Amino acid sequence: MINLTAKTFRRLSLAFLVGLLALPETIAQKIPDQVVKSIEFREIGPTRQGGRYVDFAVVDKAPKVIYAATASGGLWKTTNNGQSWKPIFDNESIISIGAVAVDQRDTSVVWVGSGEANNSRSSYWGDGVYKSTDGGKTWKNMGLPESHHIGRIIIDPKNSNVVYVAALGHLYSDNPERGLYKTTNGGKSWEKVLEVKKADGKYVGVVDVAMSPSDPNTLIAAAYDKIRRPWTFNEGGEGSAIYKSTNGGKTWKKLTNGLPGGFIGRIGVAYAPGNSKVVYANIENVNVDGISTEERRRMLEIGIPLQRGQSVKGTEMYRSDDGGETWRKISPDGEDVGGYPSYYYQQVRVDPNDEDHVYVLGIRVWETKDGGKTWGQPFRFGGDNHAMWIDPADSQHMLLGYDHGMGITYDAGATWYHPDEIPLAQFYAVDVDMAYPYNVYGGLQDNGSVRGPSTSKDGRPIPFEAWQRTGGGDGMYNVVDRTNNRYLYNESQFGPLQRVDMVTGETYGIRYRGDRNMRWNWNAPIVVSQHNSDVIYHAGNKVVRSPFRGESWEEISPDLSNNDEVKANGTGNIQYGTITTLEESPLDANELWAGTDDGNVHVTRDGGKTWTKLNANIPNNPEYWVTRVEASAHYPGTAYVSFNGMRRDDFKAYLYKTTDWGKTWTSIAAGIPDGGVNVIREDHKNPNLLFVGTELGTFASIDGGANWTKFMTGMPTIPAYDMVIHPRENELVVATHGRGIFIADISPLQGMNAQTLNAGLTLFDIQPAVQYISGLSNVTAYTNFDGESRAPGSHIHFHVKNAGTANLKIYRGAKEIYKSAIDASAGLNTFIWRFVEITGERSQRDLEQMANRFRNFGMSEEDIKNRIESMRYETKGVGPGTYKVVIEMNGQTVTKEAIVMKDHWSQQ
Repeated sequence: MINLTAKTFRRLSLAFLVGLLALPETIAQKIPDQVVKSIEFREIGPTRQGGRYVDFAVVDKAPKVIYAATASGGLWKTTNNGQSWKPIFDNESIISIGAVAVDQRDTSVVWVGSGEANNSRSSYWGDGVYKSTDGGKTWKNMGLPESHHIGRIIIDPKNSNVVYVAALGHLYSDNPERGLYKTTNGGKSWEKVLEVKKADGKYVGVVDVAMSPSDPNTLIAAAYDKIRRPWTFNEGGEGSAIYKSTNGGKTWKKLTNGLPGGFIGRIGVAYAPGNSKVVYANIENVNVDGISTEERRRMLEIGIPLQRGQSVKGTEMYRSDDGGETWRKISPDGEDVGGYPSYYYQQVRVDPNDEDHVYVLGIRVWETKDGGKTWGQPFRFGGDNHAMWIDPADSQHMLLGYDHGMGITYDAGATWYHPDEIPLAQFYAVDVDMAYPYNVYGGLQDNGSVRGPSTSKDGRPIPFEAWQRTGGGDGMYNVVDRTNNRYLYNESQFGPLQRVDMVTGETYGIRYRGDRNMRWNWNAPIVVSQHNSDVIYHAGNKVVRSPFRGESWEEISPDLSNNDEVKANGTGNIQYGTITTLEESPLDANELWAGTDDGNVHVTRDGGKTWTKLNANIPNNPEYWVTRVEASAHYPGTAYVSFNGMRRDDFKAYLYKTTDWGKTWTSIAAGIPDGGVNVIREDHKNPNLLFVGTELGTFASIDGGANWTKFMTGMPTIPAYDMVIHPRENELVVATHGRGIFIADISPLQGMNAQTLNAGLTLFDIQPAVQYISGLSNVTAYTNFDGESRAPGSHIHFHVKNAGTANLKIYRGAKEIYKSAIDASAGLNTFIWRFVEITGERSQRDLEQMANRFRNFGMSEEDIKNRIESMRYETKGVGPGTYKVVIEMNGQTVTKEAIVMKDHWSQQ
């Protein structure tokens, strides 16, 4: 029997009550579809740097019609020779593309092979073959969902129903869907016509296929034996080879005469369009002298690097003059013709009008004009090149696709036109500062680091010239000291850290060099302390801390990875056994959370003196790549962790939450579609408001993860690699890997829950707005990207249960200065007050005359209605101050303050 004194009972009751108050509201409530549709993302760029192009399809008889396929930015079309471009593959279930082909007999038919075939660490998978019969307006998935990465599509020029697809299959695991596929009925059904299977049962994919220009039943196909793991990429294997069929794929013959055998990597093949006897092959020869077959096989399968003094044969060019029956090497001994790493390149193009004129794409472009007797560099344009098209009617007219965009030339590369306005930025990380307006920072694959404005001051479009370069290499983390906006910490791949003075432009290399054996992830985490911005952290396989801006460092953790010696020494330009995410608790400067690429999750609560491994506490822990740990800004001991199994070909969502510093975890992934989670963010105002970025887009929850809703109105299907919530402007900034930066105003979600959604009328907090001085504007290029700015004014968000007329009034003191009758929809509504007061009312005749003028301009009736309603009153501007906003509807009245701030920043 337990006896409680009154004092003890009161103390326990108080503790229980405090505990209840500390718990977040958990009434389950999914975000309604109408709310999602009402919150649109705006795209701000950048664009000038371009992105990775992987293939072109051009209408031969109308070469001004071009289809340009990109690695993770979708398919783009121009009908005016590149003067303007339109994305036409944004709303499918996947956006990564490996190949595109247009039917030259019926040019309205376009085929897309989804899933990039360049085998990079950032290559995304596909879900089969798509077909359009209306020039890309609509698409239908035609099957082969497990092909995942498609290297080439070829259409029979005499029979449009016959199409061949080179399927690499899964990138990180073996699967039987690898091979060459053929349809004879326009994609209704498929037959695997070339299956390459090794003695050990492993299936080998087909990366390339070429069709004889004189006989569509004669094919040359390249099989590619590879192994990619999170920790290694082997260059090749014994299953890579070239095959030939003369009967449309019914039977095949392996070609060996004059070709290297043994261990071969990626192969690119091409016929000379003008002579079907001439065939070229670019072959990655990974044989090593002095090593037995058994040892070389073991090295490739495990990922053991070559020792000092050992080297592969290299990337070699071969030519056949008898349709592939015999071959001869035409590249110089000891010299690579073709780029390294070869898994990323190996494209061969032959001049349609000269069988001896050949281009090989790699880091640069190689060219021979004499059938391989001599080799040179035709032009100094591009870099990391993946796609080329040569006009059959004019060999000097070419397209080049590369990691930094695309180019169009009409003089064989002497001069180029580079479309600067296409948004294809592949971000790895994003951050924001506290400037007015705030700036967005991030690191880009292949294109360094950049800074750009989140909006223009006057609402005009954000041009590509508004962006600035802040770092080189492959850009990664960019983290700002928000206390002064002056110091930016950023890096390129594998950890070269620098401090950038954003006032003077000076840079200082501050990389930790105390341990030469430190391993750094491709995208090594950087943290600026929220408690003392002079303190910064950087993470390799250990965590290091600097007490003052990187001037000195100390190690504050042991190796937090599994430190697997074999995996740590893997091949393929990879450092493994590294920390992939590091977060400091907003509530406790001594609390740090870390996750690694080999699946470990750790926490320290004493500033790094001791670390606790949490793996065993996570139910059904996949121990995959830890993409993010997010420490709560609201509740001590609460954190979130996400894993991404993409590098194991597991695409399920893995997301967990702890409320006791990792002692126990609960999965909150239910409702997030397959796609792999890259990042989770908890809102700084509402602990129940969560956002996740996956390889297929963004999702949101207003009930702590009990329910998830697709949240990407205005965004294409796209990998959301990172995201940040601006702490002052309450905007969600999403960094995509393929289409740049997207921003959404999430302030209405911050006040949304089951109660507000069921209320008759709710007016949400109004974000203070700056009345900016527009000032001078820069001169910009005519052909430009129109990055979308935030509309100037106070954004007033309100939610109504039932549709009707909402009467909005704005007061300065006791005086009503503005009013508007709003035709409110059931759900979320937004009205933008542009800092004006009413001085008079226009006559109906004046309004009708305005409407007629708008009709003459071609405006829609709905746009005219909205424009006329906004122009009903004559107005003049008002100045900074605090105003009262009142909304009346159905007998209810709600009120909030609207603060208009003076622009103190434009004059600095």
